[in-house]
Amino acid sequence: EMRSMTGDSLWVEYEVFIDERSQGKNRLEFKLGAAPVVGWDKHLADMCIDEQRELTMPPSTHRHQNIGMNENVSKESVLQFHIRLLDINGVQRKAQYARWKSRDEKAKQRAAAARAGDGRRGASAVEL
Repeated sequence: EMRSMTGDSLWVEYEVFIDERSQGKNRLEFKLGAAPVVGWDKHLADMCIDEQRELTMPPSTHRHQNIGMNENVSKESVLQFHIRLLDINGVQRKAQYARWKSRDEKAKQRAAAARAGDGRRGASAVEL
């Protein structure tokens, strides 16, 4: 079972709440160890794909630093992140791409076989 570690490229879906008000869901790719939001590096380490975690940041944890968010966050706000790990180093996306490619190849082979079969039936009809 693959787990996230420093240096991995993570693809996450997250929802941020500022003082319990959702700011909407977003997706983001970043390298663990250089996360765009304070606290994510520590709390997203050792995660499995499709695992979900919540991170709460009381004002004392972000009051005196830039937390890496574009939203106007009051220094007195409580921040909460609901984060789901979608992929590590593109493994899921590569597997999905391989499945799509395999399915496309099989469809092309079936179409070619059907075209070849149509030609044989036509030739057989002429021979009779």
